[in-house]
Amino acid sequence: MNGLHRRTSRGEPLHVGDHEVIPEAEVWSLEFKQAAIKATRVAGGGFHWSWAHPTALIDRSDGAERRIAVIDWNLRLELGLLSAAIVLPIALTLVTALARYWPGRRA
Repeated sequence: MNGLHRRTSRGEPLHVGDHEVIPEAEVWSLEFKQAAIKATRVAGGGFHWSWAHPTALIDRSDGAERRIAVIDWNLRLELGLLSAAIVLPIALTLVTALARYWPGRRA
């Protein structure tokens, strides 16, 4: 199965007192596989990358199930910094280009 895939995976249940806690994570994977068969040889290769991050803890007790969301603040901070690293140079380049060609500018 080539391409980008996303799935939700649940871990092994942990028993804490009368509670059963199940970790849940979102898993992204990207994979490419290929194979070639010729008269004299067989060749193949591939690439696989996967990334997982926690999304929730599921608490089961007293016949009730409760989903506790896990907020990954490090991921949010990293995405914010990455966005700033991409957007700020573009914005500053546009501002300097506009300032350079703005009418009424003194030499």
